Amino acid sequence: MRKVILILTIILGISACSNSDEIDNPFDGELFNTIWLGIGDDEGESYTFLSDSDFKYVGEGTIESGTYTFNGSSGVFTFSSSGDISFKIEGKKMTVEDGSSSIFIKN
Repeated sequence: MRKVILILTIILGISACSNSDEIDNPFDGELFNTIWLGIGDDEGESYTFLSDSDFKYVGEGTIESGTYTFNGSSGVFTFSSSGDISFKIEGKKMTVEDGSSSIFIKN
């Protein structure tokens, strides 16, 4: 019986740890006031959602701003200098289709 209790305690402890990041930083479908950081080749880049329609992009030696639309899972960035780029969000991962499917994680 003690072994069963010990095993259950370990399993519950592991499952609680694996979900702590989701609890600390969940994505609730609202982009306003969130920051998304690039990973891999896109490390050092970021998107900040300043309002329900405005964003700022920092990366590759530039700072650009523009507007965006979002339907709860996908959207379009409209850059003032370079046009439209689509993006989609799944959980805490944003994929930006900028020619290389850049990945950003909610901070």
